Amino acid sequence: MPISLERLKVPDEFILTQEEIVKEAVQFLNQNGWTAHVESATGGHDIQAEKMEWTVYVKCKGSRGKRQQEGMVYDNTQLRSNAADQVEKLMRIQEEAETPSLFVMANPGLERMKWIVSKLSGGLDKLDIIRMWIYPDGVVKWDVPAHLLHVAKSLEIEKN
Repeated sequence: MPISLERLKVPDEFILTQEEIVKEAVQFLNQNGWTAHVESATGGHDIQAEKMEWTVYVKCKGSRGKRQQEGMVYDNTQLRSNAADQVEKLMRIQEEAETPSLFVMANPGLERMKWIVSKLSGGLDKLDIIRMWIYPDGVVKWDVPAHLLHVAKSLEIEKN
């Protein structure tokens, strides 16, 4: 359900739609040597990218729908539902993915969204799901499972 930004106890720092998340994620991947493209089929991942022998699958969500009126954002229930949808889609992709592959859920780097996803971090690590946090100024930050950190750095996903 949408909620007015004014009704949030702590208003979101910024607003990004799913389409904006997709655009920023593709741009980041392309700038870092990946060949990334938006997937047109609905119901699966949003982005697929290749680099060397690796394939990355990205499922994106935003903090507001593109058709929602200004000042409206998703409430916490919708954000949790979106995170669950991302996990389910990425698990389905894992069943059919070519190896070697990486699986990424991309979201706005909002404190509210990061808090929701942090409650799943142990399970997401076990599922090999990397978290990509996108900010409106083009900054991208990552939460990478420890056992994937070397791979992520070698593929220029995580540079820290």
